[in-house]
Amino acid sequence: MRLHRPTRRNVPDLRPAPALHPVLALILGLGLLACASTASRPAPFRARPDSVEPGSLLGPFSGRVFDAANRSPVAGALVYATWSLQATAGPSAAVPAGAREFVGSTNAAGRYDIPALSQLPRGVRVVDFTLLVYRRGFIAYRSDRRFHDFGTRLDFAQEGHQIVLERWRSELSHARHLRYIGGGSSVATVTGWEAEEAAGELSGERPAGRGELRPRGPGRGPVLVAAQLLTDADIKARTKYDGGFETGPLSDEPDTGTYSSQHFKALGRAETWDVALRMWRLDAGAAQTQYEELLGQLPGVTEKDEIASRSLRASEGTIRGVAFLDGPRGVVVLLTCGVSQCGSDDDAVALAQIIHDRLSAISPDATGGPAPADPDAGGTSP
Repeated sequence: MRLHRPTRRNVPDLRPAPALHPVLALILGLGLLACASTASRPAPFRARPDSVEPGSLLGPFSGRVFDAANRSPVAGALVYATWSLQATAGPSAAVPAGAREFVGSTNAAGRYDIPALSQLPRGVRVVDFTLLVYRRGFIAYRSDRRFHDFGTRLDFAQEGHQIVLERWRSELSHARHLRYIGGGSSVATVTGWEAEEAAGELSGERPAGRGELRPRGPGRGPVLVAAQLLTDADIKARTKYDGGFETGPLSDEPDTGTYSSQHFKALGRAETWDVALRMWRLDAGAAQTQYEELLGQLPGVTEKDEIASRSLRASEGTIRGVAFLDGPRGVVVLLTCGVSQCGSDDDAVALAQIIHDRLSAISPDATGGPAPADPDAGGTSP
């Protein structure tokens, strides 16, 4: 039985779409996979805040994020890390070889953990690492530069790092803030609303610094994109997969303020080893409608109601699928997993449960908004 293309635009094919960078795909096609020890340039930051030992661009990275106003942990902040890659093109020449990214979020204690980078193709090395922490209501943090003067940041540390976010002030400029934040698909998804304020400043429709750091419409809770809800470590822990993934958004539909996706493309393996995640963040009525469309049009559907408000299992050929509706949060999620990666329906269901657990941790209250801050929660040293 072949997969069919649903007639409704917002009901996707179960198959994940390719997301591998073309330069890396060419190198991987030659079969030049390297061992886990990957070359990199010297890091411009320390290994730990209390150490003079240089860090490593490869990672791992860890730390905690606090509110400058009361030292309470900042939960649900977007954690976006990028590694820039370079490939050898000759005896003395090098060319850009794309990038790797990690997307996650801080937990209830404000902690972030970014695993070490590994399994790059032979001849490719890491030449730069940048960490961005973004949470609505605060000035974003970058590991390489400061916001107030765009100058070089010198206090970043690889592990045990403390980030103190300053609260947004009305006199600040959204246009300048977005220039500071930079690009990235996940970043663009969660800052799209702020671009409206920046456009108003640049057009003269509103004075610079007068806008609120608050989105309009759906998604007024914490920053949330699909890539925050599942990691390659989650997949490997469940399926015992020992390979690597290339990650990025699916190519079948662009990320928007209400839709985002993440594709875990298994390196050097068939599509049956891939995992894909699609998430819709809507109001309650629209979320119900989206779930009903998945229920009615995905192949091989059985409604199980074993996750969140409602859930289903779907299957066709070599693809297993699990979808669920979280009614109070207005979120619909569809996970698809190849049969080589998810050897049973239980594997796919377990990954979907991890996604819902993480969604609940990032958006802990029933409306999708942030949990009230505990003034005493961050009173002790991290």
